[in-house]
Amino acid sequence: MRLVDFTVISSKNVNLNIDKTQGKSVEASQGYFLGIGWNIKDAMDKALEEAGPGYDLLVDGVVSYSSYPFFASVKVKGTAMSTSKMKMSMTETEYQEWLAGLNILDPNTAEVVTED
Repeated sequence: MRLVDFTVISSKNVNLNIDKTQGKSVEASQGYFLGIGWNIKDAMDKALEEAGPGYDLLVDGVVSYSSYPFFASVKVKGTAMSTSKMKMSMTETEYQEWLAGLNILDPNTAEVVTED
């Protein structure tokens, strides 16, 4: 069963060097009868939609699962951010320096290592 689709995910504390005061605190949950079809994505999507148009990134998030007789729910809490607003608040040089400082994978220079 697929639980979630993601672009970036980590269970470790990562310093993204972003101004989280530009974000909105959000919380959303999704319920499922008999727990059928439960997934994390529905609750994450609801949380981002709650923040409003343009919010496409959740940071400092927590995902909780609850199960009761005949019912299950997934709850997501976090800070919703708008990556387009983040980029617009920086000059192109600041943005490129920010990306470089995060060591984001560059597909042009990535190496694939296989074990023999």
